[in-house]
Amino acid sequence: MIDIHNFDFLIGKWNVLNRRLNERLADCDEWTEFTAEMETNPILNGLGIMDEMKSAHFGDNFIGLSIRILNPVSHEWKIFWADTANPEIGLKKQVVGKFENGVGKFFGKEDYKGKEYNLRFFWKKETADTAQWEQAYYNEANQVWETNWTMLFTSIKN
Repeated sequence: MIDIHNFDFLIGKWNVLNRRLNERLADCDEWTEFTAEMETNPILNGLGIMDEMKSAHFGDNFIGLSIRILNPVSHEWKIFWADTANPEIGLKKQVVGKFENGVGKFFGKEDYKGKEYNLRFFWKKETADTAQWEQAYYNEANQVWETNWTMLFTSIKN
């Protein structure tokens, strides 16, 4: 598949089932589930996509914004994030990566509770109407990736 089309599967409207680990990097196995809705559109003549995700879980007016931009020279995607819960942060680059064998693998760094952690995203189109995203932090103490957030996307048909 041509790089520019890697994220085309996300274009459209989605119901999103979120599962978020209650405590990260603390041997926790309790998860909170909540729903969201997302709409994704192409930008920059297909060199990127942008989405807005809305959920009442973080407050009545919460909106998260993702922008994914392809570098056609390196064949890598950069994913940026902003949200209404932390407007002072603005648009931040989270991860960089690419798709291989249908799975997008993206890596970066993120501050959590005053410490910087290695961050990983996985993106995968499950079926024609579903997709999955996973976020993990690298736990240096036991040298494993701890998945702390997953999203299951189900297409909303018009």
